[in-house]
Amino acid sequence: MNNELNSKLPKDKKLIIYWSLAIISILWGGYWVFKKVTKKSQDESSSIISPINRIKIPPDVLKSHPLGFTKLRERGFYEEIVLPGKVSFDLERMANVGSRVPGRVNKVYVKEGDMISHGSPLAVISSIELGTAQADYLKSRARLEVLKSQLDRANDLFEQKIISTKEFEMTNVEFRTVKTEMETSLNSLLVYGLNKEEIAELEKGKLAPSMLTLRSPIAGTVTERKAVNGQSVSTEENLFIVANLTRLWIILDVYEKDLYSVKLDVEANVFTLGDRPETVKARVAHVSEIIDPVKHTAEIRLEVDNRDFKLKPGQTVSAKVQGLISESKSKRIMVVPSDSIHKIEGKSYVFLAHTDGTFEAKSVEVGESIDDDIEIKSGISSEDNIVSQGSFLLKSEYLK
Repeated sequence: MNNELNSKLPKDKKLIIYWSLAIISILWGGYWVFKKVTKKSQDESSSIISPINRIKIPPDVLKSHPLGFTKLRERGFYEEIVLPGKVSFDLERMANVGSRVPGRVNKVYVKEGDMISHGSPLAVISSIELGTAQADYLKSRARLEVLKSQLDRANDLFEQKIISTKEFEMTNVEFRTVKTEMETSLNSLLVYGLNKEEIAELEKGKLAPSMLTLRSPIAGTVTERKAVNGQSVSTEENLFIVANLTRLWIILDVYEKDLYSVKLDVEANVFTLGDRPETVKARVAHVSEIIDPVKHTAEIRLEVDNRDFKLKPGQTVSAKVQGLISESKSKRIMVVPSDSIHKIEGKSYVFLAHTDGTFEAKSVEVGESIDDDIEIKSGISSEDNIVSQGSFLLKSEYLK
């Protein structure tokens, strides 16, 4: 039928219909090409303005949650100061032992390095002065026993009015006088170093006269012995030094400028020297109030538990005291405030602010933490504008 119709239409009309169909096809194809090009352009524009890792916060939200900004900055790396020091005796746990009477060393019981207990005998001293004091004590004690019997008898007679008041008082005065003499002699023996058990043995006649046993007043180690058999000694000489080495002191010199960084009871790490260095913990027990006018230093004293005997008095050590740090001039690092760093899926991120109002989450490599700063090793530059205050808002929006 169409063929019949076409055959019946004039030739010029056929041309008009063909050209119309061609124009419509061209226009329709052009429309689809234009639409695709426009869509691609819009997509590319959109990706430039707001890439996937960028976020945009509404102005009203930013108004109620203002942000703070910072830049990557350089600072010195703070290092603990290493102080040289000397190990010393704990003066509260050591004793100088000497004779309290002049005499001669009769026997020595200990050697240097011996560990002894409280009251252990160290040596025996033969002393004429001690013998005289022992004899005075025994005489006054014997006289006192006699006078005690006389006083009891005088008291009975006085009550029976057989003797006068004067006679009774004279007996009483003589008893008190001898009693005072005996107590004085007893105190002399105690001062000379005899203990109550030895005095009891003396009274029974079982203690060798004129012999004084020197005993250790503390438990510890004999660190020095000067006593030799047959040696004459005076009261000014120290014959032994006994020290409890389970706790020691370490004396350090700290410069005046660093002194006020040291606090009482803070921890310190002590390092020994040598092929096999040891590390022990100590604490600051004292900070001197006096500064050396020449060296401009003050002493601080550490106390260290030495029950494993790693340290020895006189030993040279080094120590790092907590809080005592200095800024290194040789090592400089780039840092940002720690509140700028966020952990997301095990990685560290900062949020960068861009001039178009968007924010970008940027992965960074972090290093040391120093005070309230964190070292940035890579990922951002010093020109980047980093969000610090309020960056948790960005993290929350980023994780949506």
